[in-house]
Amino acid sequence: MVEIKGVTLPVIAIRIKETKDLNSVKEEIKSKVKGKLFQGSYFILENAEELPENWLPELESFLKEMSLENISRMGRDQQRETKCDRLLVVDRSLRSGQKVEHGGDVLVLGDVNKDAEVIAVGNIIIMGALRGIAIAGALGDENAVVVAMKMEPQQIRIGKKIAISDESERVSPGYPEVARVEDGMIVLEKV
Repeated sequence: MVEIKGVTLPVIAIRIKETKDLNSVKEEIKSKVKGKLFQGSYFILENAEELPENWLPELESFLKEMSLENISRMGRDQQRETKCDRLLVVDRSLRSGQKVEHGGDVLVLGDVNKDAEVIAVGNIIIMGALRGIAIAGALGDENAVVVAMKMEPQQIRIGKKIAISDESERVSPGYPEVARVEDGMIVLEKV
């Protein structure tokens, strides 16, 4: 009746497959997202447009009582404005095993080396080489971008899209590139 799956931590996508009884749906959601693992996570109702109109406010209120926050209510303009106010500047290179997480945009004034990770709700700009992992739009925003002066990533994620380098490491063409989602795929372009 209800499917729960992870999208990008801490976001869960909820798809409601049957719309006969709201109370049964709420009970099933409660049984699947109880526990500390989901507390404070964000949720997306994947098929909200398919649900009875009077269900949405009640479901959102119910999920909020369970310490889950709705991200689909945030308009794109509101998201962009919030991100602009929250830029994190990392004034160093990131070594293997180091991780930076931020609720807005991230600017790295150095390299992100192999096995280092940058996670941002907004955009990621790296003023050096990206050789590690970059996760932009971590709450599902596929309008986010990853920019690097030298793009040789292990992995790039933008929203729900993932691009993983194969065994042979990518060699930068020698100019800055931007990674963004186009036609459902992550593409690289010259800046």
